Amino acid sequence: MNIIERFKEQLKAFEKLKLHEAINWDKYNLMSISHHSTAIEGSSLTTSESQLLLDEGRTPKGKPLEHSVMEKDHFHALNFVVIEAEAKRKITPEFIRKVAAKVMYGTGKQYNTAAGDFDSSKGEYRRLGVFAGGTSFPNFRIVEGKVRKLCDRLDEKIDKLTSVEEIYNLAYDFHFDLVSIHPFADGNGRVSRLMMNYILLYHRQAPAIIHKEDRLEYIDSLNESREIESTKPLRDFLFSQQVKYFEKQIAIEKSNGKDFFLSLLD
Repeated sequence: MNIIERFKEQLKAFEKLKLHEAINWDKYNLMSISHHSTAIEGSSLTTSESQLLLDEGRTPKGKPLEHSVMEKDHFHALNFVVIEAEAKRKITPEFIRKVAAKVMYGTGKQYNTAAGDFDSSKGEYRRLGVFAGGTSFPNFRIVEGKVRKLCDRLDEKIDKLTSVEEIYNLAYDFHFDLVSIHPFADGNGRVSRLMMNYILLYHRQAPAIIHKEDRLEYIDSLNESREIESTKPLRDFLFSQQVKYFEKQIAIEKSNGKDFFLSLLD
């Protein structure tokens, strides 16, 4: 059974559970997405610390304050994405910048460069070169045009999809294209994953999650997709992550609620 067949099989089993009807399931599911997404970017908060922070506003002791701010900002940005997806807002460069501003609200900063000043906490495009590992990203002078073309292509496709597989492929590819443009000085991974989930939520599909323990495989799939100029490696990885997500949710439901919410975040 290939990864797409496994995905479809587990999706059917997941949908039968109707977990969204459980009290607080949606909230804790979103907490889980924020916990894993920020952990990928370096947050050191544990599962229980994330739960206390996002549910009760309790900042963990002995951890960098920036990590708590990062996670709270991501959670607020994710909730914004959920609301806007339900309203089926059009994805525009301005919308992406608004999401970026929410992601970087408490950890962004003002930059003063030879090409001009910009503020990452306001979702402003970078005015400097960006490198990550061995990857260099497009010149900042062409970022605005690339983001606009990406949004225009999405607008042509987003309402013409006929299958669940096509929906997930479009979301995964948009994530890849946006993070490959790297329009911001920081927060590109978080913003790109949020926009991926926007497309899924727009179509009333289960949001995607990339598990923090699979961070290296995630990075490898991005790099391989760039090297071979095909999104297949990233698509395969993300479909496998979704299968893992569905299997985890099914196992939690079968546990009769034991440590339900912490299990959901883990």
